Amino acid sequence: MKKLLLSAALLSISGVASANLVQNGSFEANIQPSGTWGLYPSLTDWNLVSGPSIELRNNNVGQASDGVNFVELDSTANSAMAQTISSTTAGSVYQLLFDYSPRIGQPASTNDISVYWNGTLLADITGNGGSTNLWKTYSFLVTATGTDVLKFAAAGTSDSFGGSLDNVRLNAVPLPAALPLMLSGLGALGYAARRRKHPAA
Repeated sequence: MKKLLLSAALLSISGVASANLVQNGSFEANIQPSGTWGLYPSLTDWNLVSGPSIELRNNNVGQASDGVNFVELDSTANSAMAQTISSTTAGSVYQLLFDYSPRIGQPASTNDISVYWNGTLLADITGNGGSTNLWKTYSFLVTATGTDVLKFAAAGTSDSFGGSLDNVRLNAVPLPAALPLMLSGLGALGYAARRRKHPAA
């Protein structure tokens, strides 16, 4: 009984945490031939909001962090893309995560990517490129409005060399949603323990 209740509580947490509200967050919905790159006026679920194009790479100049595709936003010049997310709950807190890598062999001055939530700058991220993609996951807590705009923009030197982006996720923060079930499960465990200590006459 104890194991069943604990399993139910853990499943409720993992279920909440696994629901990614970002569509095409790993950019796999667009078919890019292996080992090549292409320039796009938009990608599935992502709109170009400034600049000439979005650059999609299939394990070209580095490996993707998830799947085979990743994005570079300094295509022929600095560009920005955005996705409108209409499946959030107003006032709720979500965890935004994405993977970033500096472009191979390029300095930090050209690798800058800015991330915005509903028009507010969350961070400027950059770094010096190595001999391969150096993926790092970044995480932010954001508050939803019910219709939210997530935007990424190249912000370094506009020279067609920029940082790489992959594996974008937006998940409900699990603890508040799972807490009632956890407390219920723990209460049942306590009740069961008391019954074993004090069996009914």
